[in-house]
Amino acid sequence: MGCSRAAVGVLLILVVLQVQLNQGQRSRVASAETRKGLYQRLRRLDEQFRRFQEMTVTHLQSIAESYNISYTMDSRFLMLTQHFEGISKEISSFRAATEQDLDSLKSWRRRLQRKTRRLELRLASMEQAVKENTRLAHRQLKEQRRAMANLTQELGAQQGRIRAVEVQQGEIHLLQDALRGQMSKLEDQMRHVQHTSGNALSRNEKNQVFSHRAEQPKVSKDNRMKHWLPPPAVRATSAPDPYSVQTPSQTTAPPTSQPEQIHGLLHPPLRHKIPQHYTPEKAATICNVNSVLLFPSASTKNYVTFHTPFLTGIHELSVCTWLRLDAGYVGTLLSYATEDNDNTLVLYGRRSSVLGNMDFVIGDPAYRELTTDNMLDGQWHHMCVIWSSIEGRFWYYIDRRLISTGSKFQKGYEIPPGGSLILGQEQDTVGGGFDQAEAFVGRLAGFALWTRALSPGEVSGLATGKGVPRGAALTLDDVEARHGSVRQETCRCLEHCT
Repeated sequence: MGCSRAAVGVLLILVVLQVQLNQGQRSRVASAETRKGLYQRLRRLDEQFRRFQEMTVTHLQSIAESYNISYTMDSRFLMLTQHFEGISKEISSFRAATEQDLDSLKSWRRRLQRKTRRLELRLASMEQAVKENTRLAHRQLKEQRRAMANLTQELGAQQGRIRAVEVQQGEIHLLQDALRGQMSKLEDQMRHVQHTSGNALSRNEKNQVFSHRAEQPKVSKDNRMKHWLPPPAVRATSAPDPYSVQTPSQTTAPPTSQPEQIHGLLHPPLRHKIPQHYTPEKAATICNVNSVLLFPSASTKNYVTFHTPFLTGIHELSVCTWLRLDAGYVGTLLSYATEDNDNTLVLYGRRSSVLGNMDFVIGDPAYRELTTDNMLDGQWHHMCVIWSSIEGRFWYYIDRRLISTGSKFQKGYEIPPGGSLILGQEQDTVGGGFDQAEAFVGRLAGFALWTRALSPGEVSGLATGKGVPRGAALTLDDVEARHGSVRQETCRCLEHCT
């Protein structure tokens, strides 16, 4: 405020001086004294103005210094504001990233919980299958032990019979030696009688003897056997044992006169026949197959068709069969084609595909890969493939053992009715479009299809020959036609199927 007033005063003085100068110029008639006083006054004013100028400069410098301080504070405050805004942005971005990470962790936790539940269910099913297999193994072990005990008993009985037969053979040899000795003695006696009586008998008596022999009827084989067999009273007591031979103590010859003994010496003795042992047919345990299909070669002409297999849609399915492979790959076991999809239901493996694998197709292109390494040894194996549209679960058994299982395989899917079902070939069109590389070569026995999911116990019963579960929708009895070189033979038991 003081500075502004001084500036105003200086301006007024200058104005006054200018006015006075103007007046002095106009009135040059003023006196020298007046000019001298004016000059003195102007010097004082000049000195005052310089002092005022110095004070003004000093004051302005202090004001400038104060302004610089406030400007620095404003710039620092602006910098702090910008820094705070940057920190706020970083905090908000960090918060968004943290929320995103938390959401991902929550989703991963939910997935892990689902996987844990699936693993728990799978472990529960595997534990149940292991328990079932253990129970069946114990049961089979008991049955095998029982069968071994029975076989041991039968073997002991057979060995006893063999020993009895050997003893009887020894007795027979002794009896034959004794009979040979008796025959040699009788022959000596006969020669002695003929020699002593030949001189005493006349020729007429000899003729009478010979005529008497000629008149005797011819003795048949049965009559000769009667002379050597025991009397009727002894033979009628009991039926002969097929594994026993009569000993000399058990046979008593009827008393005969000397002529009859001499006549009997002219015929050979009865041979004691050792009974032939009956060789039973090979024991069979799998007796629920009824018939077998033989596919002799990889040809597009070899296949089997059925009547209309499904009249309604299917939501559950079980396919079980005995099979013996004659090739190094599986080929096509089953193919069900409809107008909308020629691979509605397929079980097949190509000759050119990876060996040891088979594709289980339901509603192409959905499929699951099944291993077949255990079935490529040329022996009989039992296979079951089971599917349910509930949760899309499937089970794969070989020789009543659970090989693989899974879920979410065509969940809620329905296999439509009215299609074409073929064994041995894969259909690319309904009823045709066959490929030789996909043909089945081998044997199928006891094939059956159910429109429900079989239980592990039913699968085990099928594989061990303990009957066929109820409600089979298709069996080999429903075959409509066999094409090409395919043969169907009846065999109730698997062990008798060639």
